[in-house]
Order: sequence, then structure tokens, then C-alpha cells
Amino acid sequence: MPDNINSTITDEELVRLLKAGHRPAFDNIFNKYWSRLYIAAFNLLNNREAAEDIVQEVLVQLWLKRENLEIAHLNAFLYAAIRYKVFDAIRAGKLRENPGARPMPTTPEAAANATEDRLAEKELRQLLQHHIASLPEKCRQIFILSRDAQLSTREIAQLLGLAPKTVENQLTIAIRRLRASLEHYLHIAVILLSLLLR
Repeated sequence: MPDNINSTITDEELVRLLKAGHRPAFDNIFNKYWSRLYIAAFNLLNNREAAEDIVQEVLVQLWLKRENLEIAHLNAFLYAAIRYKVFDAIRAGKLRENPGARPMPTTPEAAANATEDRLAEKELRQLLQHHIASLPEKCRQIFILSRDAQLSTREIAQLLGLAPKTVENQLTIAIRRLRASLEHYLHIAVILLSLLLR
């Protein structure tokens, strides 16, 4: 296995080498994505130290768990992992307030990365929409009423003439199926479902 990696190597090849334990492949991923992921985390947190810690943790876990990870698209996978860690830290109350933090300087690179970040999120949302469309009709209808129309279980039950328990069961089935469909994307399902159900 070569120690040197050509700069034109694809992400797919990097992932293949990473899973085989090829350290230079990991170093290449680290160097390629660290600054982009940092900017993405900082834009969500406005906290330099926390952003650095989260990026470091995501990349370390990428190496430690490399053999068991299913990564279809490295870019989307890493951005999703960053979002998951950010939201997890916020929910757990792990972040200290940082009122003195200054905004990240806007540079052409930062703007380009922000655009790439938005495209990755759009791609992930489209993936979820595809799997929502594949749900059984009644299950899909109830899920959409809950998510898009923000109706309560009781309101959906009244609207469709169903028992509230039936609505709850169908929502559980929908979420379980969506998570199963997206399980190969690791944290993506958790992030998107939390975004769409909030």
C-alpha cells in the first residue's frame, strides 16, 4: 500500500484506504477537511474552542471506528457528524457561553465552504424526502401531517378518523423505517429527523 497519496485521489478511494487502516489516507482527509469542518462548527457555535474540540473528536472517531463505518459520501458524512456533535453538545449543555467571541472573518474560502455546507445539507434532505415518499400511504400521510402541518397526535386522529394510539403507532413505524433506511449514513438520520420534527 503506497505511503504517498496523489492530491487528485477521490474521496471514495480515500475511504477505501481509510477502512483498510492506511494512515496517509486519514492524514489526507484530515488536511483536506479540517478547516472546512471547523468553519461549519464555528458558524453554528460562535465558539472557537468548542468548534476545534468537536472537529477533533469527529476526525479521531473517524479513524478509531474506520472499520465499521459505512460512508457513501465522505463530504456529507463529515458535515452530518459535525452537526450531530454540535446539537448533542448544545442539548447536553456542555457549551460555556462565550460572549467575547468574535465573528469568524469572512473570506472567499469561508464563503465557498458555507455554500458547500448548504449543498451537502440539501443533498441530505433530498435523501430523506426520497425515503419519506417510499413509506406506506397512511404512514406517510400521518408523518407529513405531524412534521409539516405540526398537528398533534390528537388532531391527526380527529382529522383522519383514527384512534390516537393508531396515529402514535404509525409515527413510530415511520421514524423506525426512516432510521433503518438511513442507517448506513450513521448520524444523518438522527440529525435530519431532529431538524424536521422540531
